[in-house]
Amino acid sequence: MSILVLNKGWLATVQDLGRPGYAQYGINRSGAMDPLALQVGNYLVGNEGPEAALEICFPASGFLFLEPTLMVLAGADFGASISGKAIRPYQPVRVAAGAELHFQHKHWGQYAYLCVQGGFDLKPWLNSQSTNHKAIQGGWQGRGLQKGDVLPLKRTKSAPREGTKISSYYADLAPFYDSKAIRFIPGQHFEVLTQSSQAQLSTQNWKITPASDRMGYRLAGEKLELEQEESLLSAGLSRGSIQLPPNGQPIVLMADHQTTGGYPILGQVIQADWPKLAQKGAGQNVYFQPTTLADAAHALKQQLRGMNRLKITLKFSHQR
Repeated sequence: MSILVLNKGWLATVQDLGRPGYAQYGINRSGAMDPLALQVGNYLVGNEGPEAALEICFPASGFLFLEPTLMVLAGADFGASISGKAIRPYQPVRVAAGAELHFQHKHWGQYAYLCVQGGFDLKPWLNSQSTNHKAIQGGWQGRGLQKGDVLPLKRTKSAPREGTKISSYYADLAPFYDSKAIRFIPGQHFEVLTQSSQAQLSTQNWKITPASDRMGYRLAGEKLELEQEESLLSAGLSRGSIQLPPNGQPIVLMADHQTTGGYPILGQVIQADWPKLAQKGAGQNVYFQPTTLADAAHALKQQLRGMNRLKITLKFSHQR
């Protein structure tokens, strides 16, 4: 079972939930920019574990299914069609051999995920199939997909023999993304900002610049000022850290962030809001809302509960 890449898009890579535990060696976690979409996509095709998917940006690659399988697109809406028939995000499709998947127009979001039943039959690197661009490891040959690549799929027992059938049901994840604010916990250097800059961080709209990527979202707005310049030692970093470089324009670290850095850390975007931030792109505005550790834990707990309810519902659908 396999999928053929018909054309090269802006960027398509294999990603799962990443490879934790190697930061001390300078190897970042990588993984899906929108882990929520990836996990729900796996639920929809009946995958019990966090199987890897194809993370796709727009303009997007086209794909030819060389064998039948059950697939779903999760995350961003790029106006997808399968064999000429429109499909929406989170709508499973039983795909026949020879079916083509194409994307016509970007309606919403930055990252879409092509999930298939059983996942991709690729050799993991350090316990993950996620692509690490800097190390040129993981995923498919450690790089983005190119025209002519053929990605093998794990064999499953429930693949259709003929015909492509689009499911009548789909999952609605809008409630997970509808809030405009990106919540953050003030960090160790937040108090080093001037009083006006402390207020400014969470009152002005910040524009995501074209220099943003999977490593970090660079923001543009009125310059933030420190009470005094400090010489800082490099320290460990994590996804969601809000750094302040010398130009006063914040950077939010994303999935491919570096493992250490010496810029002041103003705060930490809460994990429940990573998907919402990831689906925003260049030219769009974001604004930050301070919160507490207790509220961050509650938000993540509520998100996980909602995902678990969806998982249970879908399990019954797969049994029918």
